Amino acid sequence: MKKYIVHLFIIYFLTNSSFGQEFYFKKYKSENGLSHNTVLSSLQDKKGFMWFGTKDGLNRFDGYTFKTFRNDTNSPNSIGSNFIECLHEYNGQLWVGTNNGLFKYNEKAEDFSLLRKSLNKPIVDIENDNDGNLWYIADLTLFKYTIATKKTVSYKNKLLFNVEEITRAPDGRIWVAFNNNLYGYNKETNSFKKISINISTKNKLPINISKIICEGENNIFIGTQNSGVLVYHIRNNSIKRLRLHNGEPLYIRDFLKINPNELWIATESGLIIYNLKSSRYKNLTKSYNNPYSISDNAVYSLTADSEGGVWIGTYFGGINYYPKQYIQFKKYYPKLGENSISGNAVREIRSDPNGNLWIGTEDAGLNKFNPKTGLFTNYDLSKNSNLLTHNNIHGLLIKENKLWIGTFDRGIDIMDTDTGKVIKHYSVGDGHGLSSNFVYTLYQNISKQIFVITSTGIQTYDAGKDKFINIKGFAERVFYTSFMEDKKGILWAGTYWDGLISYNPRTNKRIVFKQNKDNSKSISNNAINGIFQDYKNDLWIATENGLNLYNYKSNEFKNYTTKDGFPSNVFYSIISGEKNILWISTSKGLVEFDQESKKIKVYTEDNGLLNNQFNYNSAYKDKNGMIYFGSTSGMVAFNPKRFLKNTFRPSIFLTGIEILGKESSGKTSISTYNNSITNNEEITLYPDENSFNLDFTSLSYTAPEMVKYWYKLEGSTSDWISLGKRHKVYFSGLSSGNYVFKVKALNVNGIWSKSSPVQITILPPLWKSNLAYVFYICILIVLCFQGFRFYHNRIKLRNSYLLTELNNKKEKELYNAKIEFFTNISHEIRTPLSLIKGPLEKLLDKVDPGTEIKENLSIMDKNVSRLLNLVSQLLDFRKTELENVSLTFVKTNISDLVRETYTQFSQIIKSKNIYFELKLETDDLIAFVDAEVLTKILSNLFNNAIKYSKSNIILSLSKKEGYFKLTIKNDGKLIPSHLRNKIFEPFFRAPGTENQSGTGIGLALAYSLVKLHKGKLKLDTNDAAMNSFVLKLPIHQDKEFDFDNVKKSDIKVEDDFSTHKLKIENNKPTILLIEDNEDLLDFVAKDLMDTYTIIKSTNAIQALDIVDNESIQLIISDVMMPEMDGFTFCEKMKTNISTSHIPIILLTAKISLGARIEGLESGADAYIDKPFSMGYLKVQVSNLLDNRRNIIDHYSSSPLAHIRTMAHTSVDENFIKRLDGIIISNISDSNLSVDTLALNMNMSRSTLYRKINSVTNLTPLDLINITRLKKAAELLKTGSYKIYQIAEMVGFNSQVSFGRSFQRQFNMTPSEYIKFEIKQQ
Repeated sequence: MKKYIVHLFIIYFLTNSSFGQEFYFKKYKSENGLSHNTVLSSLQDKKGFMWFGTKDGLNRFDGYTFKTFRNDTNSPNSIGSNFIECLHEYNGQLWVGTNNGLFKYNEKAEDFSLLRKSLNKPIVDIENDNDGNLWYIADLTLFKYTIATKKTVSYKNKLLFNVEEITRAPDGRIWVAFNNNLYGYNKETNSFKKISINISTKNKLPINISKIICEGENNIFIGTQNSGVLVYHIRNNSIKRLRLHNGEPLYIRDFLKINPNELWIATESGLIIYNLKSSRYKNLTKSYNNPYSISDNAVYSLTADSEGGVWIGTYFGGINYYPKQYIQFKKYYPKLGENSISGNAVREIRSDPNGNLWIGTEDAGLNKFNPKTGLFTNYDLSKNSNLLTHNNIHGLLIKENKLWIGTFDRGIDIMDTDTGKVIKHYSVGDGHGLSSNFVYTLYQNISKQIFVITSTGIQTYDAGKDKFINIKGFAERVFYTSFMEDKKGILWAGTYWDGLISYNPRTNKRIVFKQNKDNSKSISNNAINGIFQDYKNDLWIATENGLNLYNYKSNEFKNYTTKDGFPSNVFYSIISGEKNILWISTSKGLVEFDQESKKIKVYTEDNGLLNNQFNYNSAYKDKNGMIYFGSTSGMVAFNPKRFLKNTFRPSIFLTGIEILGKESSGKTSISTYNNSITNNEEITLYPDENSFNLDFTSLSYTAPEMVKYWYKLEGSTSDWISLGKRHKVYFSGLSSGNYVFKVKALNVNGIWSKSSPVQITILPPLWKSNLAYVFYICILIVLCFQGFRFYHNRIKLRNSYLLTELNNKKEKELYNAKIEFFTNISHEIRTPLSLIKGPLEKLLDKVDPGTEIKENLSIMDKNVSRLLNLVSQLLDFRKTELENVSLTFVKTNISDLVRETYTQFSQIIKSKNIYFELKLETDDLIAFVDAEVLTKILSNLFNNAIKYSKSNIILSLSKKEGYFKLTIKNDGKLIPSHLRNKIFEPFFRAPGTENQSGTGIGLALAYSLVKLHKGKLKLDTNDAAMNSFVLKLPIHQDKEFDFDNVKKSDIKVEDDFSTHKLKIENNKPTILLIEDNEDLLDFVAKDLMDTYTIIKSTNAIQALDIVDNESIQLIISDVMMPEMDGFTFCEKMKTNISTSHIPIILLTAKISLGARIEGLESGADAYIDKPFSMGYLKVQVSNLLDNRRNIIDHYSSSPLAHIRTMAHTSVDENFIKRLDGIIISNISDSNLSVDTLALNMNMSRSTLYRKINSVTNLTPLDLINITRLKKAAELLKTGSYKIYQIAEMVGFNSQVSFGRSFQRQFNMTPSEYIKFEIKQQ
């Protein structure tokens, strides 16, 4: 009996399950990628792809994207029309019926081929038999196409009727229909048997068959335009009508049998779910209040996929998908004008003793829900102000037949659940002691004690006194959000931002748990959303940043976050499921958490939830295991026991490849690779196509957004790489070679699926291909052959080259030796020439003019100067060769420089009777050049022109854009054009000039100096009459200086230096001479000995020792000396505080401007070139000493002259500044002594004495005394003090001694000085 009852229950459940459940459809429209919202046909192919025929193209869907096939007039293999009437698959081949013919889909090429006899005919239906024939209806005519023979047979002449519908029975028999008749095909007679449909209709309208489909061996379901659904029983030859719409006209479009007892019927009036067993049905239509309802009432096609889901094509609403209900979430949300829940933001859910659910919302008041009837009762303040004080409800509590309602900022309402009326209200200040009107939640413990959790504290309700009392252990003025009493009797409270608080009433122990970022075992966040204790008595804490499991023993927490697989770190409510399961709501979905295995399963909107955002304190489980969760869009309910295991294992296919940014269906620039990417097991790419993307899909349609993917590219990576929910992988810059691509997927049901491996070959670049290597080998063979063939010739050429190189090397060595020799000789010659030129000048001064001796001496002096000029040229040329010449480009008047050079050569021009024509522009030409170097260039060009000219020389100077041009022509023997470059080589003499004096250095030097100017010097051979030398120099240089023609202040010395009278004092000044050439040293010393005390030294190191031991007034030093040169010596002297005051004159053969600058920068007071004039040297020495003496005299005699005027160097200035500061700071001390100064200056007494004497020509005591007097003069000038006061202030013991000293020093008494200053003012 029991078994019988169970069987009856199962049958009842199967037959009525469709009518007790809700239908939630997922919609795909044009905005989702569908080509058109009118869907006329659909099917699922053998791979699992869904195909949809629309009014604007054929669509293939993979769960993520639609791929559309349309007619392309430029492509003969595209589909012939965009209006797709019907679809059919036979033996894996897809056939597409359009309004312009029947097309066969070529899967590999992803194109279409036309069945020729169907051209320009509308195809309305397609079917196949069991004999390899394809039957189709074209233009109301039946055709049979034999696939093997590709022959088409028309039944137009054999049938006396038109055909509109076709179907096939399980035995392969073909059935067709037209108007009110059904026809069965007889294969033996190749004829059709007519079966008339004689059935009465209430409306007297013809039946008009619109759809036929065979179900099983005996039944044919017949859809009509006016009479609903008929069923023809083949064996009994009987017809019955399905009871639908009470016989009213019903237009049938399609049928789909889901199971033996459930038939889905597509109609123009919606979708009908019909139970064949009970004859009950449910008509699903479009509802504007229900976003999950079917999108359009005109339903045209029905297709079941391999997972049990149903695809519904509509005329205006696109595609509706109803997945098989493996996971059933019932949705409750507001529906305008219908019985439904009133609000979106669902808060607390509680049940009363009658089994009703009371649901508080934050936006629309209170709801009572009857799970048995499915009806809601709404309690809304806007409808009845006598019911609730506020529509924003946070807390609910059932106590017997009383409902406690906690509101946002309006206190507590007490409602009678039987009458639905508010019978009492509590608020702040009404005498009942409620601490806050914002009641966040309500809690009742096992002792039936009521706790009120508010924004300012936690209170208990004393029913006897009808008052609310603050409980011990929980501070006031704290915003509390949750409360619970655990199995041990410990009270737990969560706060808004102050952490978690526990209080044990028995021990009065209170603990506050707060987040500690330095402690990973502290609670994860201070904002507590919920507290829950599971069946194992474990305590779980939901926070705004993590889920926490509390350890009672250690008072520590185990944190769970997104790193552990949770969808979000914001947790709201927790409730127990079966065994070890916790159901947890978050801000990004619902979580099923297994406490033992730690497995996490996430449910989202893709699985049937209203949305992914749940709400605070909103979870409830009834006694039947039904679980309710509130969200921000309504409430969902489910029973995990009713969840079914989906064991479907979907296939994975590649769906697209994108190469170099251009999407392809598997086609690349490689002509041999033109197959569909979906059907390819091999992909071959060019070298420049090594960056590409691959799209793939797991063909499961229940929740494709939740599928997770992993991939592996063997040959590049050996591990599986997670892609998350992305179904695309990117590869960039893969090396040439062979790879194997694999992908696997895990769906929401925990089922793994894998794809077939795909071989990916990236061809090597042309230079690394096999053909290239063959070419390389051939080239190598040819090269080896050529190498052996020309071996002997190469040896000969090499020997010849080595011989030539050896000769060139010898010539170069000879040339360098010659230059080196002349350079060394030139350095050695300059000093002897100085010794010759010096005595010659003295003799010339002493010999009477007009005498023969005077004339001979003049000739000697002239040739010495010429020899010096030649030596200078050799040295300059050597410097240019070694690139040691540093030029200083200053603003120079080029026109004046040319005139001055002409003046220098004017005597020789006159003596040779040459006509010299200067062609200068009216305005002076200004450029930035090294004037000294340019003078040498011009002198060599002038000298060369004068030397080789016959009678005429023409010089022209002109300014061009960015440069100036100087051309000098002479009418001498023309230089051959082939020698135009040779003449600028050193020591080269043109043929025929051997008798002319010269060294061959001049033009070479000029050429080198021009290059340093970044200019050009060339021989212009275009002039057939004269030798024309052209000089081009830029007007501006990279580094240039504009001194506005400020000239060096040369000392003018009369030709007859003997007439200059030198002042000689009794005590001769001491001069130190430093020169490594002893002859020159003796010569200079002898000439200066009469006027000065001379100390000689042959090197700078010895001279430093002399300076330390002698009082030296002036130093004359050579520059080029062994061990230490003159520059270094000068720098050491000027940076030493003991010697920095001594004037230094440098004598040197280094006459370049750079050398002069270096000498002056080292601290030299004067710089004299060798060979030099002794008269000039004497004047320099006398001026330096006189200037020093004049400064000292001025300081001593002038009351207000400062001691700093005697400093000549920065070292001297620092020394004097410091010395003066020490004296001034101790000026009132009459006992200030030299020892005190030496101690403060960190110098020995003797060194200080010598330094002061050298700088000021005073003793230290004299300097102290003069400083006192000068300070006194400053004070006298102010007129602020009496004379006796000033005397005391500057360190004098009496006014008398002060007045005597003042008069002796400044030749006036203090009183006279005061009068003098007053008069001056």
